[in-house]
Amino acid sequence: MRILAAPPASVLSTSTGALEEGAFRGPLPRVDLGPGESPLFRLAHHKKWTYLAIATDELLIGVAIVDLGYVANAFAFAFEKGRGMVIDRSALGPPFAVRVSDDAEEGALARFALGGTRLCVERPVGSSAYDVDLRAKGIEVRARLDTLGAPPPVAVIAKLPGGCVNTTQKRALLPVTGTAILDGRTFRLDGGLAGIDYTHGFLARHTAWKWAFLLGRARSGEKVAINLVEGFVGEAECAVWVDDDLVPVGEGRFEFDAARPMDLWRVHTRCGAVDLAFEPGGVHAEEKNLGLVRSRFLQVAGTYRGTITLPGRAPLVLDAALGVTEEQDVLW
Repeated sequence: MRILAAPPASVLSTSTGALEEGAFRGPLPRVDLGPGESPLFRLAHHKKWTYLAIATDELLIGVAIVDLGYVANAFAFAFEKGRGMVIDRSALGPPFAVRVSDDAEEGALARFALGGTRLCVERPVGSSAYDVDLRAKGIEVRARLDTLGAPPPVAVIAKLPGGCVNTTQKRALLPVTGTAILDGRTFRLDGGLAGIDYTHGFLARHTAWKWAFLLGRARSGEKVAINLVEGFVGEAECAVWVDDDLVPVGEGRFEFDAARPMDLWRVHTRCGAVDLAFEPGGVHAEEKNLGLVRSRFLQVAGTYRGTITLPGRAPLVLDAALGVTEEQDVLW
């Protein structure tokens, strides 16, 4: 079992300026990647985003706010058990349409505003909670996600090939209060669970990964979340949360038919701790070809079943936990 260190006070060492690489139990510091790279390199490689998931017993809401430097991107969807993807909205805009702050915790702000789409996730300085205000065609969400009582996040600072670097923080099992209105139907979000992915770095022009995230309860009653990735920074960010505990696990492994993403997926870990089947129910897909920028992005919403086996615990059985799988292959 890997050991997660305490997070550093800064991303770059205050004494040497070197990257404080590692995987950590606890929040990222404010992300300052330093002034060393050229303006052209920063324009081509600097990426930041916040991804938010909220899950109740029947509903999964997913939101992304992405700053690519030269373009802004955002999406919001709502998946309902038994009905599939009931709302799916995407927006692409100029750089001024988006802002993602350098903070993942207090002071965090992710905002996209263009036309009738207004998406905002904010945690003011001094607050323990993230405030969510989402408005797009057919969907309105106002919610509060509290860090009090939630387990610690997993954070990673990683050096990547080609002079690139990535920082990321994943939070999970944040308690939720609030309301969602989907095409005129009102859903209470109180008692739900939320997760937040904050990512910020200089990323390679060609970047690819597979990702899994879920929020739910085991058959025995424990609150459970997973964050698994294959590729990109790999094992460093792979983790399982159970109630107030955070447990690092091995790198994710994904078995699926890329041409048929609505077929069953198998999601497991190299270490054997996680062994799940994922039943897709709806797909948010984006395929773009803007010349120099090309991407294939699939985020599939659905339910997980299977077992999670962690040291010192009886196996946790999942029956229909809501979550997503993702395949991304992008030239940006």
